[in-house]
Amino acid sequence: MKKIGMILAVMLLGGCANQVVENEENRSSVVNEPSLSSSKESSSLRDDSSEEKKISFVGVGDNLIHDVIFEEAQLNNGSFNFKPMFENVAEEIEQADLAFINQETLIGGDAFGFSGYPAFNTPSDMADNLNELGFDLVNGASNHSLDKGKQGVLNTIEIWNKQENMIFTGVFASQEKRDAIPVIKRNGVTFSFLAYTYGTNGIKPDSPYRLNYFDEALITQDVEKAKEVSDFVIVSAHWGDEQMLKPNAFQIDYAQLFADLAVDVVVGTHPHVIQPVEWIEGKDGNQTLVVYSLGNFLSAMSTGTENNILGGMVSFDFVVNKGEKVIENVNWDPTVMHYIGDQSNYVESRKNFRIYKLDDYTEGLAKRHVLNGYQENQVSKASLQGTTENVIDAEFLK
Repeated sequence: MKKIGMILAVMLLGGCANQVVENEENRSSVVNEPSLSSSKESSSLRDDSSEEKKISFVGVGDNLIHDVIFEEAQLNNGSFNFKPMFENVAEEIEQADLAFINQETLIGGDAFGFSGYPAFNTPSDMADNLNELGFDLVNGASNHSLDKGKQGVLNTIEIWNKQENMIFTGVFASQEKRDAIPVIKRNGVTFSFLAYTYGTNGIKPDSPYRLNYFDEALITQDVEKAKEVSDFVIVSAHWGDEQMLKPNAFQIDYAQLFADLAVDVVVGTHPHVIQPVEWIEGKDGNQTLVVYSLGNFLSAMSTGTENNILGGMVSFDFVVNKGEKVIENVNWDPTVMHYIGDQSNYVESRKNFRIYKLDDYTEGLAKRHVLNGYQENQVSKASLQGTTENVIDAEFLK
């Protein structure tokens, strides 16, 4: 079994507060009420480094649940099972010590009814499925976070709070919760997880604390707090221009800010296509790993192109050894969102959704993809590999 560790909710109130709770299986537990402790106590979590510790990470992109996807996942009893759609990549997710996913579409409570584009509401069974698959870190700050207003946010927080061994962040029920720093621990190494979005499709939140938007002062404050209570800081960045294979000026500027603040990893989502991976040097000479966009993971974009079915799984190791911390073995593994259907009725006929690793995808499957021939698309394994090689630097490809 993997994922032995602890999740802490950390609030800094003039000092560094944390609380550790372990259950009988020594697995992570969410702590809702942080207690005070000294900075010395908190930093002692990072001093046990006499031997090398290696924590593996895998991250995937947009879990973008259109109506045809949840309709296919619905069972006869009315519940939903999405796990077969992930089965070809499930092993990598389960084996990683830390696994990240961007929950692009709101899980705002089943009472609202389920909906696809443009105002999404995904069945709450998705949260259970992602937990069972082995995801640990879930981004909740997306442009669709406010699709169902305040109540949708409160509902999604309640739904995710029922999931053990996971951190879901980016939207909040109170100022106190927003100011808390979510931290997860693996093998004696602590990780802070922060999340921000560029916007919410013009929908304004009911309270300033409801959702994390990109804001330099806020980010600086959060990262400084996070660095006091963790060995590594991971940021989920929901940013960029849709359909663009290169980062825009906003992404580049904030990537440099994250590097200057000595964030360790930035995991980018939202463009629905892949974008480059880079090491960016901070003002103090540190190196920050920036993944600008992982592309779509599970999706069925009705205006899709071949680029929208191409995603990536980024993996690497966090290593602590004799007081030094590094990130090693960065690798990009391309993924393909496969589905079939009738090209003459493309929007309604999409079905048989499965995610494949590109290495395992065949030209025979590509020929069956419903996009093949739709809007002049010519889907092929070779073209998907070519796009990957054009966007992702060779040093990150096997």
